[in-house]
Amino acid sequence: MSSNSGLDREKAVALLRGEKIACPKCGEATLLSRYPHKKQNVEYKCPACGEIYHPCKAV
Repeated sequence: MSSNSGLDREKAVALLRGEKIACPKCGEATLLSRYPHKKQNVEYKCPACGEIYHPCKAV
């Protein structure tokens, strides 16, 4: 849960730019915005394993 494990600076910057990144933990799915209705890129969630990432904290 929200640990940013495996999310390095390059992947965090790519997420903030809107690029599609595979989940660093499981590698099965592409990370999706946790709040698509807010149009903010502050939290991403893996639909396969449920891990939550905060790219702003990794930059």
